[in-house]
Amino acid sequence: MMKLVKFHTAFLLLLLLYLVFNLFLLFTHPGLVFNRPDIFGEPISTYGSRDASLYAKMAWQLIHEGFYGYNATVSNAYVTYGQPLYLVAIFKVAELFNTNHIMLYRLSNMILNIGALILIYVIAQKLFHHRVVSFIAAFLFAIHPAPTHYFQTALTETPTIFLFLLTTFIFIIALQKGEYRYHILFGIVASILLMFRASPALLLWLAWGIVVYRNGFKKGVRIGLIWCIGPILVMAPWAIRNYVMFDHMFLFSSHGSNPLIAGTNPFYLDDFSLYVQQAKELGMSTEEFSLHKILTGLQDNFPLYFSWLTIGKTTWLFVDQAGNPDGLGAYAHLLPNWIEKLSKYQNLLTVAAGFLFALIYCKRKPVLCLVLSIIIYICFSNVFLTLPRYGLLIYPFLCMLTGYGIVDIGTKVIKRLKERKVKMKETSAKY
Repeated sequence: MMKLVKFHTAFLLLLLLYLVFNLFLLFTHPGLVFNRPDIFGEPISTYGSRDASLYAKMAWQLIHEGFYGYNATVSNAYVTYGQPLYLVAIFKVAELFNTNHIMLYRLSNMILNIGALILIYVIAQKLFHHRVVSFIAAFLFAIHPAPTHYFQTALTETPTIFLFLLTTFIFIIALQKGEYRYHILFGIVASILLMFRASPALLLWLAWGIVVYRNGFKKGVRIGLIWCIGPILVMAPWAIRNYVMFDHMFLFSSHGSNPLIAGTNPFYLDDFSLYVQQAKELGMSTEEFSLHKILTGLQDNFPLYFSWLTIGKTTWLFVDQAGNPDGLGAYAHLLPNWIEKLSKYQNLLTVAAGFLFALIYCKRKPVLCLVLSIIIYICFSNVFLTLPRYGLLIYPFLCMLTGYGIVDIGTKVIKRLKERKVKMKETSAKY
């Protein structure tokens, strides 16, 4: 234990400060949205956002009325079951112990948020074997305002980030140990992650590609089949339920077309309702109209649509339209102007440096794995509606890349300075 404390003193201090700050926000300053029901309305101020209030309402309906329906009074498959059942479990515990369900889910989220910080440090340590890289990655995540805001809401962000990092950690352990039990665990945890949010699904192909590269095709196929235990246990019941109730085996959800069509609106210049109306007038499904809109847009106004589908959407995965990091607005009224600006530029510099170092160091294997993960996630996300909170999932990987680049460049600079100092001493000794 003493050896652990000695080797990781800086991180343990950061972890303690992060815990104290989380508790401070939990009990003292939950943020503007939670303090102004006169502006945002009671449901939003209670649970943190409209979507969060609908998740909470869904959980209560499931507990007391026995049907599974998001923003409806009948059953549907509008959202996957991860977040609703997570809230159901917490709300049932709150009822059992006659305690405040809001504080209980915030406390649970806060524990997951602390866990995410630990996982970032540990994953970076596993990849780069350098405590300073790990510390910088954890520090950059800790000072981002969004995680400390979202753990107080009933949204999917906090559980999803934690599960994504946990899945990554288990995958690294499975590669290192080579034992099938870790691969079984990876498949299960990855499936639970996808029941909270489906956007990381394509990354499983990258993970399988890494397994094949390291172990050969035959063993890679065997491991891939072992991973399937997870989807059979976790995802198959959901798909079967959907088929029985709706005659359609929705693997994830029934509303994927809504974010798809919303994502075809370049820089949100048009009214979204016009797109839905145009689709009906043309007799097209949402998917057909979305493809039609993109293709005609690229033909008629290529610079607008190309910039939107590439740089525009990617940028708005990490900042809002004013260039601010997600989550900052809820606390801007509490912060001095210089801290607000510092938070804004820290986020921009972390993201920009992460992409820059990804380009510089992409030939190094650990970096390449992070870079490919980021590219795949962004490409998939850019097909749909992009929001800054969706980019939070991959933000820890950018923090790791930034930490790695800073340490590598810093090490080389220090080495050059020492060599120069030695040469100066040698030159002085000659004379």
